[in-house]
Formats: sequence, structure tokens, C-alpha cells
Amino acid sequence: MPSRRAILSATPLAALGALTACSAEPAGAGSAPAGTAAAGTFPRTVEHELGRTELAERPQRVACATDGAELCSLLALGVRPVGFGQRNDPLRSWVRELARGVPSYPLAGETNFEQVALWSPDLLLVQRGFATDDNLATYSAVAPTVVTSFIDWRTNLQQVARAVGLEEEAARRIASAEAAVAARAAALPAAARGVTLRTVAAFDDGSLYVLNDRSPAGRAAAALGLPALPAQATPDEAVDPLSEERLEQLEGNLLVLLDFGAGRAATDALRAREGFQRLDVVRSGRVVELGEEESNQLYFDSVLTVEPNADLLARLATEAAG
Repeated sequence: MPSRRAILSATPLAALGALTACSAEPAGAGSAPAGTAAAGTFPRTVEHELGRTELAERPQRVACATDGAELCSLLALGVRPVGFGQRNDPLRSWVRELARGVPSYPLAGETNFEQVALWSPDLLLVQRGFATDDNLATYSAVAPTVVTSFIDWRTNLQQVARAVGLEEEAARRIASAEAAVAARAAALPAAARGVTLRTVAAFDDGSLYVLNDRSPAGRAAAALGLPALPAQATPDEAVDPLSEERLEQLEGNLLVLLDFGAGRAATDALRAREGFQRLDVVRSGRVVELGEEESNQLYFDSVLTVEPNADLLARLATEAAG
């Protein structure tokens, strides 16, 4: 199975199913690991995905290993990092403006530790998958390192907040996001609440993947009160492979075709399949295509994508309901 870091890279996703690298919310996710200091006070011990890190003082020069959820959380808390590794060029829309002017370097594969060290950070934030048991010591040799969750935006935000002493701001951001999604759900037309959405992404090798009920899109649908996306079939994964023989699983009120970088040819090949053309949802013209940006947004779990994902699904359901 490909590594998690391949999912949101700047290059197109591998046709062999790089989507399976993103895990869904695990049991117990949603609450940050405990620390040993009161909110905002230092020194403190921060528990994270790969252990515990001692922080003697409030960090002043924070670096992020990637442009993933750890960068989103830090910027959402109002802290500008001294630099980050940039996988997506241009940056994704949800983080682009907040990160404008922040130093970065092109991150094509492994972290460039020499470049990160040049920023003289006193804290490194690294998402799990980039940081592993094997390389954690290398990150820690540059600066105290906190490894953040890749699979739950609340946990990620709370871990980052504990590392920089902004727990109260994190709680406020979580409450604000949850309230905004609840308001969007309350405003959803009654007809839209019954719209069953299905998604599918096609890749160059002909493989197909669907977002399941544990994906960010699946959790957004649940929060809006929409019918559930397909139940998770692969443990701890946000997507599941779909075989030619199971195309009927795409039936619903609206089918959303996703683009994770495979391009027009892969989508056209899917549309040309006889089994796809026989689907009622296809025959009735209830199919929409999303671009690469919105597709990645539905797959990316961060404090900055929670509300946009709810808005996007609400819009799709409302339009489908007529």
C-alpha cells in the first residue's frame, strides 16, 4: 500500500490506488492526547501520535514539515510558521491566502532536513506518515517535534494547539466550525435531506474508488443529515475500491465524479463503460463532475475544509433536489 504522504502530493495520484492511503477516523478520535500543563502555560509535555515531547518554553519559531493539516491547524490558530514543505504548487485554495508570504521549499518526497534547519525552528510539526518511528529521531535532532494526526481534524488542531499553548483558541475554532455546519444543516431544504449522494474516482489503470462514510465527505454528509455514504469496507480507510461487477453501488440521486489528478482520459474511460452507462443515475443524467480542487477538498480532513465540505455537499444536494 502506498504511503499516506502520496495522497495530497503535487503530482497526480498513482493509479494503483493511492487513495487507500488515507485512513478514516479511528475509534476514540476527536479528543486530543492529554498533556501535563494547564492551558497556555509552559514548560509542558505534549503527547502526540508517536510519543511525548517536552517543551520548556512557548515556541516562537514553528516549522511545518508539509502543507497538510498541521499547517492548516497552525494558521487557523493565528500562528505563522517560519517555513513549511510545499507539496502542492499552487497551494490548495483553503490554505493559500493564510500561507501567503510564508517561506517554503518544494517537497517532492522526503523532508529536506538541511533546509528545515536553516529556519532555526524551536518546534517542528509533522503529520504522521511523514514522521515515523524510524525517522522521528532525525526530526527531533532539528527541533522538538510533535507528530500530528492525519485522520481527524479536531485531534490535529488540539495537538497543534497544545504544542503552541493555544488550547482555548482551538476550542473556539472547533465550536465555531461545528456551529456553522449545524446551521447549514438546519437551513437545508427538506427535499435535499433525502438526496443520496455517491462518489467515484477513476484512475489511469482503470481502477475505481469511492468515498465511504468514514471519509471527510462521509462525515460531512452525516453532519448535514444526508443519507449515509457507503459503509466503510476496508478497515481504517476513507475510500474503498469498486469493481466492475459492483457498479450498482453507485446508484443514488446524484453521482459525483471526482478527479484526483488522473485527468479527462480516466473520466471518459469510465463514462464509456457499458456497466456505467446502464446505471439509472447515469441514464437519467444525474451525474456531476468536480474539478481536482473540490475533489481533494472532499478528501482532505482539516479545520479549514470542514465548513467548505459541508457547503459543497449542501449545494450539491440542494441542486439535485431541484
